[in-house]
Amino acid sequence: MDTLTKPALTRIARRAGVKSLSDDCFEPIRNLIGIKLYELIKTSIIVNSEHQTKTIMPNDIYQALHLLNYNVTESSDLNK
Repeated sequence: MDTLTKPALTRIARRAGVKSLSDDCFEPIRNLIGIKLYELIKTSIIVNSEHQTKTIMPNDIYQALHLLNYNVTESSDLNK
């Protein structure tokens, strides 16, 4: 998960309102992102298998997020 660079993680943290991050924070953040992403992809694959397709679609991701108890509004809901 080395592709999540220190500047990229700093930008994400700043958008969340964090003023600065200690250098010791970056590796645990990368690990946590990797764990959560693995969990999301694994759940998305299970959801997708119920639709009997081989392509993960945005709806599969939103359903997986819902199953993982993440309250995320679908982008199509914002246009209504």
